[in-house]
Amino acid sequence: MLKKPLHTGNIAALAWVAMAADATFAGGVVTTIGMALSGLEVFKKADDKTKTLAESIADEVQNHLDRSHLTPDRKKITVQMLALFTPTQAGLAKGNMMAASIADNMRQQVKDTAKDHAHKTDTALNDYAAILTAMLGPFLEPQNQNDAMLQELLARSDKSGDSERLKDEGITENAIIHLAQRIAGQTDDLGQAWLTLQDAMDTAVRVQQEGRTPSNHGDFVNQVLARVADMAAQGDYDDASQTIAQALAEEEAAHQARQIRLLESGVELARLAGNSANAAELLVQQADLTAGGRAGFQGLRVLQTEYYETGRDKGNALDLAIAIDLARIILARATNAGTRGTAHNDLGIALRTLGARESDPARLEQAVTVFENALQELTRDRVPLDWATAQMNLGNVLATLGQRESDPARLKQAVTAYENALQEWTRDRLPLNWATAQMNLGTALHILGERESDAARLEQAVTAYENALQERTRDRLPFNWASVQMNLASLEIVFFEKTSDPAHLQQAMTHATDAKAVFLESGASQYIGMIDSIIARITAHQDGAGG
Repeated sequence: MLKKPLHTGNIAALAWVAMAADATFAGGVVTTIGMALSGLEVFKKADDKTKTLAESIADEVQNHLDRSHLTPDRKKITVQMLALFTPTQAGLAKGNMMAASIADNMRQQVKDTAKDHAHKTDTALNDYAAILTAMLGPFLEPQNQNDAMLQELLARSDKSGDSERLKDEGITENAIIHLAQRIAGQTDDLGQAWLTLQDAMDTAVRVQQEGRTPSNHGDFVNQVLARVADMAAQGDYDDASQTIAQALAEEEAAHQARQIRLLESGVELARLAGNSANAAELLVQQADLTAGGRAGFQGLRVLQTEYYETGRDKGNALDLAIAIDLARIILARATNAGTRGTAHNDLGIALRTLGARESDPARLEQAVTVFENALQELTRDRVPLDWATAQMNLGNVLATLGQRESDPARLKQAVTAYENALQEWTRDRLPLNWATAQMNLGTALHILGERESDAARLEQAVTAYENALQERTRDRLPFNWASVQMNLASLEIVFFEKTSDPAHLQQAMTHATDAKAVFLESGASQYIGMIDSIIARITAHQDGAGG
Protein backbone atom coordinates (compact mmCIF):
# COMPACT_ATOMS: atom_id res chain seq x y z
CA MET A 1 0.00 0.00 0.00
CA LEU A 2 1.11 3.54 -0.72
CA LYS A 3 1.82 5.76 2.25
CA LYS A 4 0.30 9.23 1.90
CA PRO A 5 0.70 11.11 5.18
CA LEU A 6 0.60 14.66 3.80
CA HIS A 7 -2.48 16.61 4.86
CA THR A 8 -3.57 20.21 4.98
CA GLY A 9 -2.40 20.66 8.53
CA ASN A 10 1.31 20.37 7.72
CA ILE A 11 1.37 22.39 4.50
CA ALA A 12 4.36 24.28 5.94
CA ALA A 13 6.59 21.31 5.01
CA LEU A 14 5.95 22.04 1.33
CA ALA A 15 6.95 25.68 1.74
CA TRP A 16 10.18 24.75 3.54
CA VAL A 17 11.17 22.32 0.80
CA ALA A 18 10.43 24.95 -1.85
CA MET A 19 12.62 27.44 0.01
CA ALA A 20 15.40 24.88 0.34
CA ALA A 21 15.22 23.95 -3.33
CA ASP A 22 15.51 27.60 -4.32
CA ALA A 23 18.54 27.99 -2.05
CA THR A 24 20.44 25.27 -3.91
CA PHE A 25 20.35 27.43 -7.05
CA ALA A 26 21.01 30.78 -5.40
CA GLY A 27 24.79 30.77 -5.87
CA GLY A 28 25.71 29.59 -2.38
CA VAL A 29 27.70 26.56 -1.28
CA VAL A 30 24.71 24.28 -0.59
CA THR A 31 24.73 21.32 -2.97
CA THR A 32 21.52 19.40 -2.13
CA ILE A 33 17.98 20.32 -1.11
CA GLY A 34 18.30 18.24 2.04
CA MET A 35 21.37 20.19 3.18
CA ALA A 36 19.62 23.50 2.46
CA LEU A 37 16.56 22.31 4.36
CA SER A 38 18.58 21.43 7.46
CA GLY A 39 19.94 24.97 7.51
CA LEU A 40 16.52 26.64 7.73
CA GLU A 41 15.75 28.04 11.18
CA VAL A 42 12.07 27.18 10.89
CA PHE A 43 12.98 23.58 10.11
CA LYS A 44 15.25 23.34 13.17
CA LYS A 45 12.36 24.39 15.43
CA ALA A 46 9.80 22.00 13.92
CA ASP A 47 8.49 18.81 15.53
CA ASP A 48 9.99 15.48 14.50
CA LYS A 49 6.98 14.33 12.47
CA THR A 50 6.96 17.47 10.33
CA LYS A 51 10.75 17.33 9.95
CA THR A 52 10.55 13.74 8.73
CA LEU A 53 7.85 14.63 6.24
CA ALA A 54 9.82 17.65 4.95
CA GLU A 55 12.95 15.51 4.56
CA SER A 56 10.99 12.89 2.61
CA ILE A 57 9.51 15.52 0.30
CA ALA A 58 12.96 17.07 -0.17
CA ASP A 59 14.34 13.67 -1.17
CA GLU A 60 11.57 13.23 -3.78
CA VAL A 61 12.26 16.68 -5.26
CA GLN A 62 16.02 16.09 -5.27
CA ASN A 63 15.58 12.70 -6.93
CA HIS A 64 13.28 14.20 -9.53
CA LEU A 65 15.83 16.91 -10.39
CA ASP A 66 18.72 14.44 -10.43
CA ARG A 67 16.89 12.07 -12.78
CA SER A 68 15.55 14.73 -15.08
CA HIS A 69 17.22 15.76 -18.32
CA LEU A 70 16.65 19.44 -17.54
CA THR A 71 19.51 21.85 -18.18
CA PRO A 72 20.86 23.82 -15.21
CA ASP A 73 18.99 26.93 -16.38
CA ARG A 74 15.69 25.05 -16.64
CA LYS A 75 16.21 23.54 -13.20
CA LYS A 76 16.88 27.01 -11.80
CA ILE A 77 13.73 28.43 -13.36
CA THR A 78 11.68 25.45 -12.12
CA VAL A 79 12.74 25.83 -8.48
CA GLN A 80 12.28 29.59 -8.69
CA MET A 81 8.69 28.93 -9.72
CA LEU A 82 8.31 26.38 -6.94
CA ALA A 83 9.50 28.94 -4.38
CA LEU A 84 7.20 31.64 -5.76
CA PHE A 85 4.15 29.42 -6.33
CA THR A 86 4.03 26.78 -3.57
CA PRO A 87 0.67 24.99 -3.16
CA THR A 88 -1.40 26.29 -0.26
CA GLN A 89 -4.01 24.60 1.91
CA ALA A 90 -6.69 25.95 -0.44
CA GLY A 91 -4.74 24.72 -3.45
CA LEU A 92 -4.53 21.19 -2.10
CA ALA A 93 -8.23 21.19 -1.33
CA LYS A 94 -9.12 22.53 -4.78
CA GLY A 95 -7.11 19.71 -6.34
CA ASN A 96 -8.95 17.16 -4.20
CA MET A 97 -5.60 16.09 -2.73
CA MET A 98 -4.60 14.58 -6.10
CA ALA A 99 -1.09 15.46 -7.24
CA ALA A 100 -1.95 15.68 -10.94
CA SER A 101 -5.00 17.88 -10.34
CA ILE A 102 -3.09 20.16 -7.97
CA ALA A 103 -0.25 20.45 -10.47
CA ASP A 104 -2.67 21.30 -13.30
CA ASN A 105 -4.40 23.95 -11.18
CA MET A 106 -1.12 25.51 -10.08
CA ARG A 107 0.19 25.45 -13.66
CA GLN A 108 -2.81 27.50 -14.79
CA GLN A 109 -2.42 29.86 -11.84
CA VAL A 110 1.22 30.56 -12.74
CA LYS A 111 0.32 31.02 -16.39
CA ASP A 112 -2.35 33.56 -15.42
CA THR A 113 -0.47 35.51 -12.73
CA ALA A 114 3.32 35.18 -13.18
CA LYS A 115 5.05 38.49 -13.87
CA ASP A 116 8.29 37.01 -15.21
CA HIS A 117 7.87 35.92 -18.83
CA ALA A 118 10.43 33.13 -18.28
CA HIS A 119 7.92 31.53 -15.89
CA LYS A 120 5.09 31.58 -18.46
CA THR A 121 6.60 29.58 -21.32
CA ASP A 122 5.14 26.15 -22.04
CA THR A 123 8.48 24.53 -21.24
CA ALA A 124 8.76 26.23 -17.83
CA LEU A 125 5.12 25.47 -16.98
CA ASN A 126 5.53 21.81 -17.92
CA ASP A 127 8.72 21.52 -15.86
CA TYR A 128 6.96 23.16 -12.90
CA ALA A 129 3.94 20.84 -13.12
CA ALA A 130 6.24 17.81 -13.29
CA ILE A 131 8.20 18.75 -10.18
CA LEU A 132 4.97 19.48 -8.28
CA THR A 133 3.63 16.06 -9.19
CA ALA A 134 6.86 14.41 -8.05
CA MET A 135 6.83 16.49 -4.87
CA LEU A 136 3.23 15.74 -3.89
CA GLY A 137 2.41 12.35 -5.38
CA PRO A 138 3.89 9.99 -2.80
CA PHE A 139 2.57 11.91 0.23
CA LEU A 140 -1.09 12.78 -0.33
CA GLU A 141 -3.79 11.05 1.63
CA PRO A 142 -6.40 9.00 -0.27
CA GLN A 143 -9.42 11.25 -0.63
CA ASN A 144 -11.76 9.76 -3.21
CA GLN A 145 -12.69 6.89 -5.51
CA ASN A 146 -9.69 7.52 -7.78
CA ASP A 147 -7.32 6.52 -4.98
CA ALA A 148 -9.31 3.35 -4.37
CA MET A 149 -9.17 2.61 -8.10
CA LEU A 150 -5.44 3.16 -8.08
CA GLN A 151 -5.02 0.58 -5.32
CA GLU A 152 -7.16 -1.92 -7.26
CA LEU A 153 -5.23 -1.35 -10.50
CA LEU A 154 -1.94 -1.96 -8.73
CA ALA A 155 -3.32 -5.08 -7.09
CA ARG A 156 -4.51 -6.43 -10.46
CA SER A 157 -1.13 -5.72 -12.04
CA ASP A 158 0.51 -7.75 -9.27
CA LYS A 159 -2.01 -10.63 -9.51
CA SER A 160 -1.83 -10.84 -13.31
CA GLY A 161 1.93 -10.97 -13.29
CA ASP A 162 2.17 -7.79 -15.36
CA SER A 163 4.15 -6.01 -12.63
CA GLU A 164 6.79 -8.72 -12.71
CA ARG A 165 6.78 -8.74 -16.51
CA LEU A 166 7.49 -4.99 -16.54
CA LYS A 167 10.13 -5.28 -13.86
CA ASP A 168 11.86 -7.97 -15.90
CA GLU A 169 12.11 -5.39 -18.69
CA GLY A 170 13.80 -2.96 -16.26
CA ILE A 171 10.68 -0.88 -15.55
CA THR A 172 10.58 0.28 -11.95
CA GLU A 173 7.66 0.08 -9.55
CA ASN A 174 7.60 3.86 -9.51
CA ALA A 175 6.95 3.88 -13.27
CA ILE A 176 4.10 1.38 -12.89
CA ILE A 177 2.55 3.50 -10.14
CA HIS A 178 2.75 6.61 -12.30
CA LEU A 179 0.93 4.84 -15.12
CA ALA A 180 -1.78 3.59 -12.79
CA GLN A 181 -2.17 7.03 -11.17
CA ARG A 182 -2.68 8.68 -14.52
CA ILE A 183 -5.25 6.14 -15.68
CA ALA A 184 -7.13 6.09 -12.36
CA GLY A 185 -7.65 9.85 -12.68
CA GLN A 186 -9.12 9.57 -16.18
CA THR A 187 -12.18 7.36 -15.71
CA ASP A 188 -14.64 6.10 -13.10
CA ASP A 189 -15.02 2.74 -14.91
CA LEU A 190 -12.69 0.21 -13.31
CA GLY A 191 -12.98 -2.23 -16.20
CA GLN A 192 -12.05 0.44 -18.73
CA ALA A 193 -9.22 1.63 -16.49
CA TRP A 194 -7.77 -1.91 -16.27
CA LEU A 195 -7.89 -2.37 -20.06
CA THR A 196 -6.19 1.01 -20.50
CA LEU A 197 -3.49 0.12 -17.96
CA GLN A 198 -2.82 -3.20 -19.71
CA ASP A 199 -2.37 -1.38 -23.02
CA ALA A 200 -0.10 1.19 -21.35
CA MET A 201 2.01 -1.55 -19.80
CA ASP A 202 2.39 -3.22 -23.20
CA THR A 203 3.50 0.12 -24.60
CA ALA A 204 5.97 0.58 -21.76
CA VAL A 205 7.51 -2.82 -22.57
CA ARG A 206 7.82 -1.90 -26.25
CA VAL A 207 9.60 1.34 -25.34
CA GLN A 208 12.18 -0.66 -23.38
CA GLN A 209 12.67 -3.18 -26.16
CA GLU A 210 13.00 -0.47 -28.79
CA GLY A 211 15.55 1.29 -26.62
CA ARG A 212 17.70 -1.84 -26.53
CA THR A 213 17.32 -2.83 -30.19
CA PRO A 214 19.45 -0.95 -32.77
CA SER A 215 17.38 0.59 -35.54
CA ASN A 216 18.34 1.29 -39.11
CA HIS A 217 17.98 5.04 -38.56
CA GLY A 218 21.49 5.81 -37.35
CA ASP A 219 23.28 6.31 -34.06
CA PHE A 220 21.45 9.50 -33.15
CA VAL A 221 18.02 7.84 -33.16
CA ASN A 222 19.36 4.79 -31.33
CA GLN A 223 20.91 6.93 -28.61
CA VAL A 224 17.70 8.94 -28.14
CA LEU A 225 15.56 5.79 -27.94
CA ALA A 226 17.92 4.30 -25.38
CA ARG A 227 17.85 7.49 -23.32
CA VAL A 228 14.06 7.80 -23.29
CA ALA A 229 13.76 4.10 -22.45
CA ASP A 230 15.85 4.73 -19.33
CA MET A 231 13.61 7.64 -18.36
CA ALA A 232 10.42 5.69 -19.03
CA ALA A 233 11.73 2.82 -16.90
CA GLN A 234 11.83 5.26 -13.96
CA GLY A 235 8.37 6.62 -14.73
CA ASP A 236 9.71 9.94 -16.00
CA TYR A 237 7.29 9.96 -18.91
CA ASP A 238 7.11 13.74 -19.23
CA ASP A 239 10.90 13.99 -19.28
CA ALA A 240 11.05 11.22 -21.89
CA SER A 241 8.48 13.03 -24.04
CA GLN A 242 10.45 16.26 -23.76
CA THR A 243 13.60 14.39 -24.73
CA ILE A 244 11.87 13.18 -27.89
CA ALA A 245 10.73 16.75 -28.60
CA GLN A 246 14.27 18.03 -28.10
CA ALA A 247 15.66 15.30 -30.36
CA LEU A 248 13.13 16.20 -33.04
CA ALA A 249 14.20 19.85 -32.78
CA GLU A 250 17.86 18.85 -33.08
CA GLU A 251 17.07 16.67 -36.07
CA GLU A 252 15.14 19.51 -37.69
CA ALA A 253 18.04 21.88 -37.05
CA ALA A 254 20.49 19.41 -38.56
CA HIS A 255 18.19 18.93 -41.54
CA GLN A 256 17.93 22.69 -41.94
CA ALA A 257 21.71 23.08 -41.73
CA ARG A 258 22.13 20.47 -44.47
CA GLN A 259 19.57 22.23 -46.65
CA ILE A 260 21.25 25.60 -46.13
CA ARG A 261 24.62 24.16 -47.06
CA LEU A 262 23.18 22.68 -50.26
CA LEU A 263 21.54 25.99 -51.08
CA GLU A 264 24.82 27.84 -50.51
CA SER A 265 26.54 25.45 -52.92
CA GLY A 266 23.67 25.91 -55.36
CA VAL A 267 24.15 29.68 -55.30
CA GLU A 268 27.87 29.27 -55.97
CA LEU A 269 27.20 26.98 -58.93
CA ALA A 270 24.52 29.30 -60.30
CA ARG A 271 27.03 32.13 -60.15
CA LEU A 272 29.60 30.00 -61.97
CA ALA A 273 26.98 29.31 -64.62
CA GLY A 274 26.14 33.01 -64.80
CA ASN A 275 22.50 32.20 -64.00
CA SER A 276 21.37 35.18 -61.94
CA ALA A 277 17.71 34.12 -61.82
CA ASN A 278 18.60 30.70 -60.39
CA ALA A 279 20.98 32.26 -57.87
CA ALA A 280 18.25 34.66 -56.73
CA GLU A 281 15.71 31.86 -56.32
CA LEU A 282 18.13 29.83 -54.22
CA LEU A 283 19.02 32.84 -52.10
CA VAL A 284 15.36 33.44 -51.33
CA GLN A 285 14.86 29.76 -50.49
CA GLN A 286 17.77 30.03 -48.07
CA ALA A 287 16.29 33.18 -46.51
CA ASP A 288 12.91 31.46 -46.12
CA LEU A 289 14.52 28.42 -44.53
CA THR A 290 16.48 30.56 -42.09
CA ALA A 291 13.31 32.49 -41.21
CA GLY A 292 11.48 29.25 -40.49
CA GLY A 293 8.81 29.96 -43.08
CA ARG A 294 8.56 32.95 -45.37
CA ALA A 295 11.27 35.58 -45.09
CA GLY A 296 10.05 39.08 -44.29
CA PHE A 297 10.04 41.94 -46.77
CA GLN A 298 12.75 43.95 -45.02
CA GLY A 299 14.97 40.91 -44.57
CA LEU A 300 14.85 40.21 -48.30
CA ARG A 301 15.55 43.87 -49.04
CA VAL A 302 18.72 43.65 -46.94
CA LEU A 303 19.80 40.66 -49.02
CA GLN A 304 19.02 42.47 -52.28
CA THR A 305 20.90 45.57 -51.12
CA GLU A 306 24.01 43.52 -50.34
CA TYR A 307 24.18 42.21 -53.90
CA TYR A 308 23.34 45.58 -55.39
CA GLU A 309 26.06 47.41 -53.45
CA THR A 310 28.66 44.74 -54.25
CA GLY A 311 27.81 44.91 -57.93
CA ARG A 312 27.78 48.70 -57.94
CA ASP A 313 30.97 49.26 -55.97
CA LYS A 314 33.07 46.43 -57.41
CA GLY A 315 31.82 46.62 -60.97
CA ASN A 316 30.43 43.08 -60.79
CA ALA A 317 27.70 42.79 -63.43
CA LEU A 318 26.58 39.35 -62.21
CA ASP A 319 25.89 40.64 -58.70
CA LEU A 320 23.87 43.49 -60.17
CA ALA A 321 21.91 40.97 -62.25
CA ILE A 322 21.27 38.92 -59.10
CA ALA A 323 20.13 42.09 -57.33
CA ILE A 324 17.70 42.72 -60.20
CA ASP A 325 16.28 39.19 -59.99
CA LEU A 326 16.03 39.42 -56.20
CA ALA A 327 14.13 42.69 -56.56
CA ARG A 328 11.70 41.03 -58.96
CA ILE A 329 11.00 38.25 -56.45
CA ILE A 330 10.55 40.77 -53.65
CA LEU A 331 8.15 42.75 -55.84
CA ALA A 332 6.10 39.63 -56.51
CA ARG A 333 5.82 39.10 -52.74
CA ALA A 334 4.89 42.70 -51.91
CA THR A 335 1.44 42.93 -50.39
CA ASN A 336 0.55 46.62 -50.29
CA ALA A 337 1.17 49.93 -52.03
CA GLY A 338 4.08 50.86 -49.78
CA THR A 339 6.01 47.63 -50.24
CA ARG A 340 5.19 47.46 -53.94
CA GLY A 341 6.40 51.03 -54.46
CA THR A 342 9.58 50.35 -52.50
CA ALA A 343 10.26 47.14 -54.42
CA HIS A 344 9.70 48.92 -57.76
CA ASN A 345 12.15 51.60 -56.65
CA ASP A 346 14.82 49.06 -55.67
CA LEU A 347 14.36 47.20 -58.96
CA GLY A 348 14.58 50.39 -61.00
CA ILE A 349 17.81 51.49 -59.30
CA ALA A 350 19.48 48.12 -59.97
CA LEU A 351 18.29 48.14 -63.61
CA ARG A 352 19.57 51.65 -64.15
CA THR A 353 22.99 50.90 -62.60
CA LEU A 354 23.56 47.82 -64.73
CA GLY A 355 21.95 49.38 -67.80
CA ALA A 356 24.28 52.38 -67.62
CA ARG A 357 27.20 49.97 -68.15
CA GLU A 358 25.66 48.28 -71.18
CA SER A 359 25.40 49.58 -74.73
CA ASP A 360 21.99 47.98 -75.13
CA PRO A 361 19.40 50.39 -73.68
CA ALA A 362 16.94 47.59 -72.81
CA ARG A 363 17.57 47.67 -69.05
CA LEU A 364 17.37 51.46 -68.96
CA GLU A 365 14.05 51.32 -70.79
CA GLN A 366 12.84 48.75 -68.26
CA ALA A 367 13.97 51.03 -65.43
CA VAL A 368 11.86 53.89 -66.82
CA THR A 369 8.76 51.67 -66.76
CA VAL A 370 9.58 50.39 -63.28
CA PHE A 371 9.97 53.90 -61.83
CA GLU A 372 6.72 54.96 -63.47
CA ASN A 373 5.06 51.98 -61.78
CA ALA A 374 6.63 53.02 -58.49
CA LEU A 375 5.00 56.44 -58.83
CA GLN A 376 1.61 54.73 -59.18
CA GLU A 377 2.12 53.21 -55.72
CA LEU A 378 4.11 55.98 -53.99
CA THR A 379 1.67 58.80 -54.60
CA ARG A 380 2.45 62.38 -53.68
CA ASP A 381 -0.63 62.84 -51.49
CA ARG A 382 0.14 59.68 -49.44
CA VAL A 383 3.96 59.61 -49.21
CA PRO A 384 5.30 62.88 -50.65
CA LEU A 385 8.97 62.30 -49.87
CA ASP A 386 8.93 58.77 -51.32
CA TRP A 387 7.17 60.18 -54.38
CA ALA A 388 9.97 62.75 -54.74
CA THR A 389 12.59 59.99 -54.46
CA ALA A 390 10.91 58.03 -57.25
CA GLN A 391 10.77 61.22 -59.37
CA MET A 392 14.48 61.73 -58.77
CA ASN A 393 15.28 58.15 -59.77
CA LEU A 394 13.10 58.45 -62.86
CA GLY A 395 14.92 61.67 -63.79
CA ASN A 396 18.31 59.94 -63.44
CA VAL A 397 17.47 57.08 -65.80
CA LEU A 398 15.81 59.43 -68.30
CA ALA A 399 18.92 61.62 -68.23
CA THR A 400 21.14 58.59 -68.87
CA LEU A 401 19.00 57.60 -71.87
CA GLY A 402 18.81 61.19 -73.04
CA GLN A 403 22.59 61.52 -73.17
CA ARG A 404 22.70 58.51 -75.53
CA GLU A 405 19.91 59.60 -77.83
CA SER A 406 19.83 62.43 -80.33
CA ASP A 407 16.16 63.09 -79.65
CA PRO A 408 15.94 65.60 -76.77
CA ALA A 409 12.65 64.13 -75.49
CA ARG A 410 14.24 62.03 -72.75
CA LEU A 411 16.27 64.97 -71.44
CA LYS A 412 13.15 67.13 -71.33
CA GLN A 413 11.34 64.40 -69.42
CA ALA A 414 14.31 64.21 -67.03
CA VAL A 415 14.08 67.97 -66.39
CA THR A 416 10.38 67.59 -65.59
CA ALA A 417 11.07 64.71 -63.20
CA TYR A 418 13.77 66.69 -61.36
CA GLU A 419 11.50 69.71 -61.09
CA ASN A 420 8.78 67.44 -59.67
CA ALA A 421 11.20 66.09 -57.07
CA LEU A 422 12.11 69.64 -56.02
CA GLN A 423 8.47 70.30 -55.15
CA GLU A 424 8.88 68.07 -52.10
CA TRP A 425 12.66 67.99 -51.70
CA THR A 426 12.76 71.61 -50.59
CA ARG A 427 15.82 73.31 -49.18
CA ASP A 428 14.15 73.88 -45.84
CA ARG A 429 13.03 70.27 -45.47
CA LEU A 430 15.92 68.30 -47.02
CA PRO A 431 18.76 70.67 -47.90
CA LEU A 432 21.25 68.06 -49.17
CA ASN A 433 18.60 66.22 -51.22
CA TRP A 434 17.54 69.59 -52.62
CA ALA A 435 21.16 70.34 -53.62
CA THR A 436 21.50 66.91 -55.32
CA ALA A 437 18.32 67.49 -57.30
CA GLN A 438 19.57 70.97 -58.28
CA MET A 439 22.88 69.46 -59.45
CA ASN A 440 21.16 66.80 -61.56
CA LEU A 441 18.69 69.33 -62.94
CA GLY A 442 21.59 71.58 -63.89
CA THR A 443 23.33 68.73 -65.72
CA ALA A 444 20.20 67.85 -67.72
CA LEU A 445 19.60 71.52 -68.62
CA HIS A 446 23.29 71.90 -69.50
CA ILE A 447 23.25 69.00 -71.97
CA LEU A 448 19.86 69.99 -73.38
CA GLY A 449 20.82 73.64 -73.80
CA GLU A 450 24.11 72.76 -75.48
CA ARG A 451 22.45 70.40 -77.95
CA GLU A 452 19.69 72.80 -78.84
CA SER A 453 21.84 75.97 -78.68
CA ASP A 454 19.26 77.24 -76.23
CA ALA A 455 20.73 80.09 -74.17
CA ALA A 456 17.76 80.07 -71.82
CA ARG A 457 18.36 76.42 -70.91
CA LEU A 458 22.03 77.17 -70.32
CA GLU A 459 21.21 80.08 -68.02
CA GLN A 460 18.79 77.85 -66.12
CA ALA A 461 21.61 75.31 -65.75
CA VAL A 462 23.86 77.99 -64.23
CA THR A 463 21.12 78.86 -61.75
CA ALA A 464 20.66 75.22 -60.79
CA TYR A 465 24.41 74.72 -60.28
CA GLU A 466 24.64 77.86 -58.18
CA ASN A 467 21.69 76.66 -56.10
CA ALA A 468 23.49 73.38 -55.48
CA LEU A 469 26.56 75.28 -54.26
CA GLN A 470 24.50 76.89 -51.51
CA GLU A 471 24.45 73.55 -49.69
CA ARG A 472 27.39 71.76 -51.34
CA THR A 473 29.94 74.11 -49.81
CA ARG A 474 33.68 73.59 -50.02
CA ASP A 475 34.02 73.33 -46.25
CA ARG A 476 31.10 70.97 -45.80
CA LEU A 477 31.23 68.75 -48.91
CA PRO A 478 34.48 69.50 -50.74
CA PHE A 479 34.24 66.69 -53.31
CA ASN A 480 30.63 67.52 -54.23
CA TRP A 481 31.53 71.23 -54.35
CA ALA A 482 34.37 70.43 -56.76
CA SER A 483 32.03 68.38 -58.98
CA VAL A 484 29.73 71.39 -59.35
CA GLN A 485 32.75 73.62 -60.10
CA MET A 486 33.84 71.22 -62.85
CA ASN A 487 30.38 71.35 -64.42
CA LEU A 488 30.37 75.15 -64.24
CA ALA A 489 33.76 75.22 -65.96
CA SER A 490 32.36 73.11 -68.82
CA LEU A 491 29.32 75.37 -69.05
CA GLU A 492 31.45 78.52 -69.22
CA ILE A 493 33.34 77.01 -72.16
CA VAL A 494 30.00 76.56 -73.94
CA PHE A 495 29.13 80.21 -73.27
CA PHE A 496 32.51 81.30 -74.68
CA GLU A 497 32.04 79.20 -77.81
CA LYS A 498 28.70 80.92 -78.38
CA THR A 499 29.76 84.52 -77.50
CA SER A 500 33.58 84.65 -77.87
CA ASP A 501 33.60 86.67 -74.64
CA PRO A 502 36.98 85.96 -72.94
CA ALA A 503 35.41 86.60 -69.53
CA HIS A 504 33.77 83.19 -69.82
CA LEU A 505 37.20 81.57 -70.29
CA GLN A 506 38.55 83.34 -67.26
CA GLN A 507 35.57 82.19 -65.23
CA ALA A 508 35.92 78.65 -66.61
CA MET A 509 39.60 78.53 -65.60
CA THR A 510 38.76 79.69 -62.08
CA HIS A 511 36.14 76.97 -61.68
CA ALA A 512 38.46 74.32 -63.16
CA THR A 513 41.54 75.15 -61.09
CA ASP A 514 39.47 75.29 -57.90
CA ALA A 515 37.98 71.91 -58.69
CA LYS A 516 41.38 70.36 -59.48
CA ALA A 517 42.82 71.61 -56.19
CA VAL A 518 40.09 69.85 -54.24
CA PHE A 519 40.36 66.66 -56.29
CA LEU A 520 44.09 66.59 -55.60
CA GLU A 521 43.54 67.21 -51.89
CA SER A 522 40.93 64.44 -51.63
CA GLY A 523 42.90 61.93 -53.69
CA ALA A 524 40.14 61.64 -56.29
CA SER A 525 42.59 60.61 -59.02
CA GLN A 526 39.84 59.33 -61.32
CA TYR A 527 38.66 62.94 -61.81
CA ILE A 528 42.07 64.48 -62.47
CA GLY A 529 42.06 63.36 -66.09
CA MET A 530 38.61 64.85 -66.63
CA ILE A 531 39.49 68.21 -65.11
CA ASP A 532 42.82 68.33 -66.99
CA SER A 533 40.89 67.80 -70.23
CA ILE A 534 38.66 70.75 -69.40
CA ILE A 535 41.67 72.92 -68.55
CA ALA A 536 43.27 71.92 -71.87
CA ARG A 537 40.16 73.06 -73.75
CA ILE A 538 40.22 76.38 -71.91
CA THR A 539 43.91 76.86 -72.66
CA ALA A 540 43.38 76.02 -76.33
CA HIS A 541 40.63 78.63 -76.59
CA GLN A 542 42.79 81.18 -74.79
CA ASP A 543 45.70 80.51 -77.14
CA GLY A 544 43.42 80.83 -80.14
CA ALA A 545 41.91 84.05 -78.90
CA GLY A 546 45.38 85.47 -78.18
CA GLY A 547 46.61 84.46 -81.65
